[in-house]
Order: sequence, then C-alpha cells, then structure tokens
Amino acid sequence: MDRVKLTEMIKQWVAEHREEAEHLASQLVRIPSVNHPPNGNEAEYQRFFAEWMAGEGANVDSYELHEVPGLTEHPAYMNTRNYEGRPNVVGRFFGGKGKSLMFSGHADVVYEGTEAWTHSPFSGVVENGKLYGRGSYDMKGGMAAALMAIKCLKELGIDVAGEVYVESVVDEEHGGANGTLAGRLRGPHADMAIIPEPSNLVLYPAHLGGGIWKAIFEGKSGIGFAGEELISALEATVEFANLLLAFNAHRKERLEVPHWWQGRRLADTSLLTIYSGDSTRELQEKLPASGELNFWIEGYPGMTGESIMQELHDYLAANKDHYPRLKQCPPVIRPLIRYLSASEMKLDEMGNSFLQTVMNCGSNVLTQSLEPPQGSPFACDGFMFNLYSDTPALVLGPSGGNAHAADEFLDLAGYEQLIRWYAEIIVDWCGVEEAKG
Repeated sequence: MDRVKLTEMIKQWVAEHREEAEHLASQLVRIPSVNHPPNGNEAEYQRFFAEWMAGEGANVDSYELHEVPGLTEHPAYMNTRNYEGRPNVVGRFFGGKGKSLMFSGHADVVYEGTEAWTHSPFSGVVENGKLYGRGSYDMKGGMAAALMAIKCLKELGIDVAGEVYVESVVDEEHGGANGTLAGRLRGPHADMAIIPEPSNLVLYPAHLGGGIWKAIFEGKSGIGFAGEELISALEATVEFANLLLAFNAHRKERLEVPHWWQGRRLADTSLLTIYSGDSTRELQEKLPASGELNFWIEGYPGMTGESIMQELHDYLAANKDHYPRLKQCPPVIRPLIRYLSASEMKLDEMGNSFLQTVMNCGSNVLTQSLEPPQGSPFACDGFMFNLYSDTPALVLGPSGGNAHAADEFLDLAGYEQLIRWYAEIIVDWCGVEEAKG
C-alpha cells in the first residue's frame, strides 16, 4: 500500500474514532488502581485491560509474579512488596514474520492525595480539551493510545508482519519495578520497546535514576534549667536540609553531564518531608528530641544509590565546619525505596534504526516541530529493559500536566497525535505483509 495513502487512512480513522479513544482513556482512569506499598489495587484494572485486549483478538497472558522462575532471586528484585492478586498482563497482536515491538506501561497510580481536585480524582471527566483524573497523564493515557493504535490498524485491515505486544505491569510507582522485571524474565522478548510514560511527545532514549532516603536525627531534649547542654534535633534537621540544597548546587557544577541532558534539566535533589517534635501538641515546651527528613536524589546512567550516598557523605565531611549542629547531631541515613537506576537504550545498528524510525514517524504526524531526542527529566522502570534484558526501550508518551498532583490531566489533542504516531511506528518498524483494504 502507498505509504502516503496509509498515513491519511490512519489520520482519518483516528479523527473518526476520537470519542471512542477518549472513552477508553476515561474508562482506564475511572478504575482506581492505586499503589499503597506494600500492597496495590491493580487487579480490577488488569482484568479490564486483559478483557479489552482479548476482545480485540489478542493472545493474552495474565500471570501472578510468584509464577515467574528466578524473580525473587534476581539481584534487581526488591523484597518488600506483596503481590498476591496483582497480576501482570500482556497481549500479543498481529503476525510473527517481521520485527517485533512492545508497549510496556504500569497499571498502578499514586495516591490521589489530600489536595482539592476540581473534579473527582477518578472521574475521567473531559473538559476543554483535557481528560482529568489520577493516572490520566501518568500513564493510562499512553497505554490507551497504544491500544487504540492497534485497533486502528486492525480495523483498517493492515496486515502487520511483526508481533506487537502490549504489557501492563504492576507496582512501578514508589520505587517498584518488580512487575517490569517479572516481564523481562518471563517474556515475551521483543526486538524493541516503547514505554508510554508522559514525555509530552518528546523522545527519551535515556532516563534519569533516583531514590528516596530518610535522614534521622536524635538530639537531647528538655529545658536547660541547670545549664545542661541540650541538642535540638529540629535545628540539626533544618541544617541538613540546607546542606542538601548546597550539595545539589555542588553536584550540578561538578558532575559530568551525559550528552542526553546537556543544556537541559540536570539531575536534581529535592526535599520531600520534614518531621520534628510532637505534632499533636499546639505548644511545645521543650526542644525536640528527634527529627526526620526525607529527600530525593537523582543520578545519571552508571550511578548507583551507594555511589550517590558516598558523594553526600564526602560532601558533608568536607564541609562539616559549616554545619556545627550536624557535628553534635549527625544524620543516620537509610533508603526508603530501591534506587531506580538511570539507563539509556543501546544504540547499535538496530537501536539506531529504531530511533530513526520513531523520529521519521513523529515528523510525519506532529503538528509541531519534532524535538531532538534527549534524556528524560524523571526516573522510571526503563532500566529493567536496558540493564536486565535484551530489549532496548525508549520513553515516548502523551502530553498533559499535574502528574502526581491534583487535577492531573491528559491533553487530548496530543493524545490523538500519539495514537497516530504509535500506529505509524508499528507499520514502519514491524512491516506490512499486505493490505486487506
């Protein structure tokens, strides 16, 4: 079939099925698949996902993580979660004579939070070109786009030569990724993978890493009636917060920045929470004895959580005279989640060919100029592909906003472009045997 004609057919089909595409994304959002470590509520979502794919003719595999040989023994497995009743799901579409492609995304979403939402967090309401709800942007919109792209090609009668897989894994949020690891061990093992994390229609062949740590401070509480020396854990906690901000600036000046991130957002350090004193009492009559600070630090490919902590300890040792309270009340630091490793897809002959295919299809579809490939400003589970499997993965997903915050939304104009982009990638990468119509 003429390629220009096929592009027009895809464009027309997506326009004619706009309401159906919006409805599918809304259906996914309305299922509250919230991750509450160590447990998660993905089961209903996964059932819906499996049934939808089976209804479109997919060969569907739904499996519990404990069924995957070697998972719990794998060095990348994090043994702090409960996976009972939380299956992974993967569907296989089309033939097996061309190159294969996988779309892999996570079923779980973060807690809806306590902030006020304009619409209910799981309403899936469409308003002014946006679809609202927890997970609409991260990342149910991207997964819905993959499903709609496949349905588009099926209904157009396009006989795709290679196999196309859509995988929905559990427990990616909050430092998870065991579901993604299970998928890499069990298979299928596609030639290339796309992770539909929200990239705002920008190609990310590499992604940041990151982890959350807790610093604990134990001081000496009381009131100095007899002149005894007291140590405020709160002051030490605040001083450590200031040290982290200085450490962040130091890292950005000193770290060698990989080319994917040069001239863009750099690996960052963020303060997350501070606790000190008795929060149940309005009036505090003594210095607080304890303090806690949770913080997030990002890294580039090749870094580990251990190496980042060594950076931090070395910085503290070199600057200890500027932080006298930390001499009296030093932090005890422990990780709260696994370190999500940064990674980049392998750009060998096949990897470069795939990247060029994706770029060409983007140029063919996008109404705006295609941005050059770059490193993502966030961590994700892509490292389970790039570091622990033979399937390279890049990140490409929808536009929207307010991920992990109130009024999270999917931009519907971008969603429509993404469906077309995915459909064109499938055609160009997996090939077409013949057109049936």
